[in-house]
Amino acid sequence: MKLKRQALPISMNIYRTKLHIVKQHVGIQFDNHEYNVVISHDIYYKRNKQRDKEYEFMFKDRKNIDGKRIKTSMYTKTYVE
Repeated sequence: MKLKRQALPISMNIYRTKLHIVKQHVGIQFDNHEYNVVISHDIYYKRNKQRDKEYEFMFKDRKNIDGKRIKTSMYTKTYVE
């Protein structure tokens, strides 16, 4: 029986950098013949006053309000103005 590669979404993380607020979707890609891989699709939203206001409201109780990126072995990036 030949199995196909599958990706399983496991987490969503939101953090911010100096210029962007980033939504990070993290998943595991399973492969029966190769190694399994932790992958990430990151969407970078350019920071503005409205996005910063919403971000700070949502994450005001975080110890580190900017958050951190979850390290992965592969990633893709999309930029949104």
